[in-house]
Amino acid sequence: MRFFFVALLVLGAGRSSAQVASLLPVPQSVRERDSRFVVDSTLRFVITGFRDGRLHRAIDRTISRLEQRTGQPLAHRRDASSGEGAVVVEVVRAGGAVQGVDEDEGYVLDISAGGVALRAETVVGAMRGLETLLQLVSNDSSSFFLPGLTITDAPRFPWRGLLVDASRHFMPVDQIKRTLDGMSMVKLNVLHWHLSDDQGIRVESRRFPKLHLLGSDGLYYTQAQIRDVVAYARDRGIRVVPEFDMPGHSTAWFVGYPQYSAQRAPIAIRREWGGADAIFDPTREATYTFIARFIAEFVPLFPDAYWHIGGDEVEGKHWDSNPRIVAWRKRHGLRDNDALQAHFNKRLSKILAAHGRRMVGWDEVLHPDLPPNTVVQSWRGTQYLADAATRGFSGLLSAPWYLDHIKPAADYYVADPVPLFDGLTAAQQRLILGGEACMWSEYITAESADSRIWPRLGAVAERLWSPREVTDVGSLYNRLDILAGRLEAMGLRVQSHSARLLRKLAPGLDVTPIESLFTAVQPPSFGQSTNGKMMNQRDPLSRLVDAARPDPPGRWMTERLVRRLALNAADTPARDSLAVLFAAWVKLQPSVARLGALSPTLAQALPVNNALARVASIGLEALGYLGTGARPQPGWSEALVTELQQYDKPQETLRVAITAEVRKLVAVAAVNSH
Repeated sequence: MRFFFVALLVLGAGRSSAQVASLLPVPQSVRERDSRFVVDSTLRFVITGFRDGRLHRAIDRTISRLEQRTGQPLAHRRDASSGEGAVVVEVVRAGGAVQGVDEDEGYVLDISAGGVALRAETVVGAMRGLETLLQLVSNDSSSFFLPGLTITDAPRFPWRGLLVDASRHFMPVDQIKRTLDGMSMVKLNVLHWHLSDDQGIRVESRRFPKLHLLGSDGLYYTQAQIRDVVAYARDRGIRVVPEFDMPGHSTAWFVGYPQYSAQRAPIAIRREWGGADAIFDPTREATYTFIARFIAEFVPLFPDAYWHIGGDEVEGKHWDSNPRIVAWRKRHGLRDNDALQAHFNKRLSKILAAHGRRMVGWDEVLHPDLPPNTVVQSWRGTQYLADAATRGFSGLLSAPWYLDHIKPAADYYVADPVPLFDGLTAAQQRLILGGEACMWSEYITAESADSRIWPRLGAVAERLWSPREVTDVGSLYNRLDILAGRLEAMGLRVQSHSARLLRKLAPGLDVTPIESLFTAVQPPSFGQSTNGKMMNQRDPLSRLVDAARPDPPGRWMTERLVRRLALNAADTPARDSLAVLFAAWVKLQPSVARLGALSPTLAQALPVNNALARVASIGLEALGYLGTGARPQPGWSEALVTELQQYDKPQETLRVAITAEVRKLVAVAAVNSH
């Protein structure tokens, strides 16, 4: 099964040069030439113009990765001598002392037989060019080389980020750093670090030590670790924007400091997902003094100009249940709880502005009284982004890019921060800074995070960097597969996660049939993931579903082949390839069943195993009609479509990933059989 997928992926590769066709994100402009630059042990790097420690370290990392790729030592020196036969890096200036949203990230990469020239206005631009250079390295039977070409490149949007939730489940520093390594590879430039929520506040506060001593279960980042992560990110051209969620999603703050809550003590860390158990009291002056002192402590640790205050899902019932807060609100002429939250946000904005910080909030913060320099991040729908822009607010898109919702990369790829025909003026469109994918951690841990983030995040990265016209989903999937291998080489557990966790769950057993099953089944979407069972922070996420892949290769392969048959029912190669896939999944059934009899954990695969076998059998039946030209019995397609509906649903904790495509295939067979 695995060898067959590799063969199909190779056959599906694009027609342009393999090196250029593997780039992700796609550059703004590429001009190829018929030459190559050989990469061997004589390779040197030459720096002209500006240089600093950050540029030197970026080049050292590039050399180390080239050594790993080529298997040969390279010269770790940066000569000021002739650039003949060398990689010449020319940088004009450092860029911002604190990297900003207006940082110039453009570069020009020119490769000829005689040498390589990388030119950039800033060090960050040079970093982006070095990543492209690394992706271009190829080889034949005699040598490693870079193809002759000229790339002129710059991002479409200045804000290209990933939110990592470290509150619901803590993400250790090494996991955060691995994520930053991957982000730099695909030219993302913002780590949105979600550091507090109902389930934990994850920073060491020296002014308010009961925050981390009582509100974190002992899982938090020391201030030294925060500085280390911020410096690590800056070395890779990535900004770190902290989020401390308030006034809602804030239960963990009040375990140690209940006096700032609208609720009475005692207050405990919330273990369940969903609404808060306690929220900030916005009517007490002491609340703002507390928040101001906290922000003052952490501003030096997070030098970015933006600070995220959360602001989402504020449950007014917590204010309504407090008679003193209700009376205060009425006394101050605030009509409702939205107005009360707007009052709170205005106070926060002033506190942040005093430290030179610009406030960012989720789209619930939109209100007529919202300070005009606030950045609004859309999570409830793209219409909120357009609404913010029409009101004159800068905005970020996240609504279509929730990685924890287990959608395929293709779904993330088609979403755009500025959709065509959205009705926004050119000036309003310019207010949209870009966007962020979000990896909320209710159902992930550090064990599974790499596989849940990657390689699908590459689709979002390309949408935010590359020209709008880059939309070929087939090309995307080919390049995501290459990206997954590159990430593995960097130490991220993207492809290896399933096998790693399966062997932990079932030591000593040959779990190859389960790995093959995972080519066509996936975790349910976020809303289905509990399968009727209420889960919480204490549930160990070491189930079979936690080993499954979010976007299994069989789903895309089936979709692609069914699409070919829909266009041409006589496409024999597509029909034969599908038949091989379906037959292999049917044949899996007894092998998986035998494993299920040996382990209660592996037995979790039995319902989806049976469902996949049946779905694949229906696919074979449809192909049979297409292949023979026989006409199905009346009502055949209707009966199968009805049956397939039950396989759209989770089968216990897993879901068949190819059901929708088989349903399309049945429709194709019904129309084209005669």
